[in-house]
Amino acid sequence: MAKGTGLTGTTKVVMSLANVNTIDLNAVLDTLQIETGVDWTYGTGINQANLLFHDSRSIDDTGETLDLYTNAIAIKDAFGNAVTMEAIKLLYLKNTHATLVLEVFGNTSLDLLIMESTADAVLIQPGGFFLWVAPTAAGIVTTTNEKLFIAAASTGTVTYDIVAMGLD
Repeated sequence: MAKGTGLTGTTKVVMSLANVNTIDLNAVLDTLQIETGVDWTYGTGINQANLLFHDSRSIDDTGETLDLYTNAIAIKDAFGNAVTMEAIKLLYLKNTHATLVLEVFGNTSLDLLIMESTADAVLIQPGGFFLWVAPTAAGIVTTTNEKLFIAAASTGTVTYDIVAMGLD
């Protein structure tokens, strides 16, 4: 199977917030500046990955379970190769729907071990996103807990973007 051989890049979070409060006719400014991230190189060590999956998808309230390891629901990389991810290091989900909530995790005993319990769900509000990063050499092993459940939290079809990066 041919695959990419040069996965590199940066995952970055930038927060620049300002809050003003007027106290006794004086404006008091509270500012917060956070910039953090991971620079990724190709490989299997710390801050390294060799497999990337990204897609824009739609799902209804019955949901789907993406199997990142055994690829039970066919997911392919940008080169057309089946994704069989042995460890996950990055997961990004953005709810692109205007009104519906996206539900992630919490539906199967084989959910990715990103959450403490496989029964825990994350509800991503319209326009919201979820970003999780584990730049360790091992990441989170997906050979036994490989499933990612995604559904609309109510009746309807939700559109979302997904990026998963890890090791094959």
